[in-house]
Amino acid sequence: MKGRHMKVLVAGGNGFIGQHVVRELLARGHDVTVLVRTASTYLPDAVTVRLGDLTDLSEERLDAIVAGHQGIVVASAAAVAAPHGTDIAAFFHDANVAPVARLLAAGSRAQTDRAVILGSFYATLQREQPKLRLAERSPYISSRIDQAERARAAVTAETSVAILELPYVAGTTPGRQSPLEPMLRSMTVGNADILAYPGTTAVVTVTQTARAAVAALERRANGNYPLVTANLPWADLFTRLATANGRPPKRIWKLHPRAVELLLRWAGIRQRRQGFTLGFDPAQWSELHATAMVLDPDIASAELGVEPDDLDKALRT
Repeated sequence: MKGRHMKVLVAGGNGFIGQHVVRELLARGHDVTVLVRTASTYLPDAVTVRLGDLTDLSEERLDAIVAGHQGIVVASAAAVAAPHGTDIAAFFHDANVAPVARLLAAGSRAQTDRAVILGSFYATLQREQPKLRLAERSPYISSRIDQAERARAAVTAETSVAILELPYVAGTTPGRQSPLEPMLRSMTVGNADILAYPGTTAVVTVTQTARAAVAALERRANGNYPLVTANLPWADLFTRLATANGRPPKRIWKLHPRAVELLLRWAGIRQRRQGFTLGFDPAQWSELHATAMVLDPDIASAELGVEPDDLDKALRT
């Protein structure tokens, strides 16, 4: 059953997930405005487009954009690497934390009564396994946890804030690359062999994510909601992804955790050559990908009404 009609502002509405959120909102009868840095040819004609960057919009301009909206969705991509030589903690705060808090504060001034933020499942893992010290060791993860806390602090008690804690996201979006594609390429050896992390990971489809975001808005959900379509060994996920792309692997090589760390350190070297520093601690990241990064599907199912989705279809399309 559809919720009441709303006017919703989607920050990052032309992104990999944002486009799906926009289309789901329209399908459910809502009016949609997107706040994006650059214009897009992939958005439906029914969408109102506002150009601007949350990091430098004047307060007056931001208030004018937010005015009249009942809901906000933050679907903007988060920065995972910082320019080399900068204060890395300050960079991640300015890129991932401050803009979201600023947008929700503007929403609070405009009496917007609900918001949804697309967050990260690293926050789930930190909450469930504090001994991992994820926030302490990786500035990117710290910024994602701080993002949720500062967003909630920016609004009044009358505003609901739902954080959708997302793992790796599968699917396709016009004009955007799936985040799994470069990962698969980096783990492909020759034409048919694939390297795989030794652990297990949660994966969610982009369609399921969009439906959950709209459901959270319509229900005025207030809390943290891990999203997962399936928990899979990395070897299984990479096999499915390669097969869906017409390149079934001949052999899967499961990496030793130490080899995973070396891979990330090499990736860090490549990033530094390009002028960036990764926001992950290499040893910690390798430990995570050697263990079970799994999520409970029952939370979003029970509280948001999220239904199962076809992961293989998402990988194919």
